[in-house]
Amino acid sequence: MKGRVPMKKSLMLPLAGALLVAATPLLAIELTSHAKANAAAGRLNLEMRKKLTQTIQQKGLAGAIDVCAKDAPAVVSDLEKTFGVTIKRTALKVRNPANAPDPAEKELLEKLDGMVRNGDSLPQDATLFSEKESGKELVLRYYKPVMMQGTCLGCHGPLDRIPADVKKVLAAGYPKDKAVGYAEGELRGIVSITVKEKIPEKGAGK
Repeated sequence: MKGRVPMKKSLMLPLAGALLVAATPLLAIELTSHAKANAAAGRLNLEMRKKLTQTIQQKGLAGAIDVCAKDAPAVVSDLEKTFGVTIKRTALKVRNPANAPDPAEKELLEKLDGMVRNGDSLPQDATLFSEKESGKELVLRYYKPVMMQGTCLGCHGPLDRIPADVKKVLAAGYPKDKAVGYAEGELRGIVSITVKEKIPEKGAGK
């Protein structure tokens, strides 16, 4: 293009270096936060699978309902303290109204649900879906999909596949339950993880 003076490589290298240095603190925060979110979501999945499997073997499906109602909040609380994050289990159809998605989560869930219905694969690791600065903090929100497994149909599947004793317990504990009617392989919901990190002050560490 006429009239444009090409930038010499000797000038471009310092500029690129300066941009990299400026971006490094926030990039480091994102990498650290992603590791926290991924580890927290992974541990939650492992802990819940273990508890549910053991309880189903010992007490049956009806007895396993207490795992989600009573044990899950305790597991979540412990993991939040361990990793310094906030964890929420949510879905488009929730069993407990307290777990209803916020607007950002609802929009994400609708998008993911559409992807699954179209046959698209979802990420297996925790994935960033929102990032914003709040005062001196960077608030990063991650999600990890929760897919419907065959073993979960006894509590979350079509009503005609849910045993009578399970229906009775659900009706007593969750009169506004909407988390039924799922099929294996559908999106059950997400684990939503929020990580707050302090933003380094300019010039810090020099």
